[in-house]
Amino acid sequence: MKMIEIKGLCKKFGETFILKNIDFHIDPGEFAVVMGQSGCGKSTLLYCISGMDQPTDGTVRFQGRSLSQLSQREMEKLRLNKMGFVFQKANFLKNLSIEDNIVFPAFQAGKKSRKEIVEEAGELMGRMGITGIAGHDIRIVSGGQLQRAAICRAMINHPDILLGDEPTGALNSSATREVMDLMNEINRQGTTILLVTHDARMAGRADRVIYLEDGKKKEELWLGKFSETAAFRREEKLQIWLEKMGF
Repeated sequence: MKMIEIKGLCKKFGETFILKNIDFHIDPGEFAVVMGQSGCGKSTLLYCISGMDQPTDGTVRFQGRSLSQLSQREMEKLRLNKMGFVFQKANFLKNLSIEDNIVFPAFQAGKKSRKEIVEEAGELMGRMGITGIAGHDIRIVSGGQLQRAAICRAMINHPDILLGDEPTGALNSSATREVMDLMNEINRQGTTILLVTHDARMAGRADRVIYLEDGKKKEELWLGKFSETAAFRREEKLQIWLEKMGF
């Protein structure tokens, strides 16, 4: 079964098409990236895939289920339990500590005890290297730390897929590298990943890059699973392809 299957996806705002007849699928365990110039429809596509926005036409299936046939409550439950989200801005609650923001979705899901949730959050923060900031106010940590905390929050309910909209867009080079490494680690552990990005460095970590132009899928490039030993060749191949795309 496909993790995500999109057929004939269209989205209009007024009389303007933002997305036009897009078809593709994402397999379980895949790491895919969507690229394209600003305004090509990348973020709108991600929101339609996550059920945060409704397409004008076409279908989005998640693990075989058509999102258009789900009630609002079913869609909210699916997002909470099956999907994790990482955005350019963490969108944390300012009155909560880093740890409290991370565990909040798990308490919403209501599937585990407080003890289990706190233990899992501690394990995630340990993996992400941010145990020391668990009790910190979100306004006194670095952008890289905050984004790693956002990944912890996205993973707290063990989602089947991690969705990201420009997750490295506001980070410096060092923090970007940290997030890229974490994404590859999460993917190796079995979580499917679909990201929207302008960052060719992030795209170079993916199995596949899907390129949008004027709301249409123009082409895609298969890179295979990432390895440090082949990183330079992957980057070179991707750069040549992106230049061909006009990026």
